[in-house]
Amino acid sequence: MYAALKVIHIGSLVMWLGPALGSWLVLRYMQQQEGELAPATAKVYRVFFWTLTLEHIALVTLLLSGATMAFTFGFIAMPWLQQKLWLVLLIIVPLEIVDIWLGNWKVKRLIAKRSDGNALTARQQALVQFYHKAFTNLALVTLPATVLVIMWLAVSKQQLW
Repeated sequence: MYAALKVIHIGSLVMWLGPALGSWLVLRYMQQQEGELAPATAKVYRVFFWTLTLEHIALVTLLLSGATMAFTFGFIAMPWLQQKLWLVLLIIVPLEIVDIWLGNWKVKRLIAKRSDGNALTARQQALVQFYHKAFTNLALVTLPATVLVIMWLAVSKQQLW
């Protein structure tokens, strides 16, 4: 059972990090080459939002498989795992909650509204820009660094402090 949970856990990590990042890179390319309002960019947006849903399903699977391993096999008492969980709870989960709210609901609806030919208000456009610029840039810096520290903890089984 442990081996199966570990495969699910690592597979979920790959699915959490990979597809959404790849589709975001394609979206950014289309925004730069074709423009934000181009029909081709609208098509890429649909794929991007689909991969965000996949990303968040993978995150839930990652968290559940990790929690199952931690509690079933008694790892929860290990200091390295406790530090790993603090990083997950203090950095990754808050970022992902914002990403779910913006990416899967708010911005997705705004982009659909815009694709239907409706103009966005200045406030709505600012929210779309916040998601694509400030929030995404924060996540692109914070998540890889945090994931690397978490991976070091998981592989080395040594605590940071």
